Amino acid sequence: MGALEVRGLTKHYGNHVVLDQINFSVEEGEFFVLLGPSGGGKSTILRLICGIEATDGGQVTLSGRDITKLPPRDRNIGMVFQDYGLYPHMNVFENIAYGLEARGMPKDEVRQRVEEAASRLGLTPMIDRIIVDLSGGEQQRVALARALAKNADLYLFDEPLSNLDPKLRAQARRDIVMVHRIKQKPTIYVTHDQTEALAIGDRIAVIASGRLQQVGTATDLIEHPANLFVAGFIGSPPMNLIPATVERETCQVRLENGALLQLPEKWRGVVKDYPNSSVIVGIPPSAILPPHLEQDAADSLSPLKVNVESVEPLVAELIVLLRLEGDLHVSAIFQGINEEEYLPGRSMILQVDGRQLCLFDPQTQAALQPES
Repeated sequence: MGALEVRGLTKHYGNHVVLDQINFSVEEGEFFVLLGPSGGGKSTILRLICGIEATDGGQVTLSGRDITKLPPRDRNIGMVFQDYGLYPHMNVFENIAYGLEARGMPKDEVRQRVEEAASRLGLTPMIDRIIVDLSGGEQQRVALARALAKNADLYLFDEPLSNLDPKLRAQARRDIVMVHRIKQKPTIYVTHDQTEALAIGDRIAVIASGRLQQVGTATDLIEHPANLFVAGFIGSPPMNLIPATVERETCQVRLENGALLQLPEKWRGVVKDYPNSSVIVGIPPSAILPPHLEQDAADSLSPLKVNVESVEPLVAELIVLLRLEGDLHVSAIFQGINEEEYLPGRSMILQVDGRQLCLFDPQTQAALQPES
């Protein structure tokens, strides 16, 4: 049982279902990320957990205590809002201290906690400044200091970096991770930025259209997406998704342009018993291999004739857009190669590593599971 348990969480506004039976748990000391497109219900989940809004169904337990119907002040949750939720007429000290004073904490203890939190986040030189005189990055640190000063049982961060420029975002992200490491309490962080989520989350829950799509580590989501939505959402570039038919006798899949891809032996039983002939093949960009790269497990490799459409050089890799016969397009990621080898217009034969392929049912959109 996790430190936080969310079971059957439901919310609707009129006839519109915002959240539909959300279930997940967060362990003690875990940094848990809610990731998904805007409007998917991520922030609503936080508002229900902290009690700002009432649930229409389900239960929230924290440290074994049912908090579903408790008022926000009795839940002992620290929250950092997207707009920081600071009092503009107060100075830095007063903003950090406000929640502690409202709980009736002795003044000496309030001062000690405020000064310690301000020191950790570099706010001591501006402790007497009014909030409206601070920059966006400084205001964000005040909001973090307020959370740090509170000994909460759970910390919630609702897209706290969205109002910052890229340079400040990197520092603010480090500050948030620091607060988490100090407190070692369960933490939920909401973002629509998957790079951010994959970098800092111990586990990630993908939320879309009010439904929980998948919960797992970054590796789980990238290598074993639970459905077509996750496969097409996670990754930059995301998994290539191509309609295909199964070849049961040879344990292969035939892409819609006629190209054959060999599947590893672990798929043989699945392909043999699969009731339909149509599948969606997921080809990770990393599964498309340069022709000169030495490979093991040659029996899982399949040749793929392509034309280079475009090349996007990054710091340590190339993202290459490739066109297949039949006007299909796929993206590949290559590392340690010369950009001049992949000039637009060039034809070549690459290899596809069948061990990395995923298969999806086009009707249910769920991933098929190979034999272990």
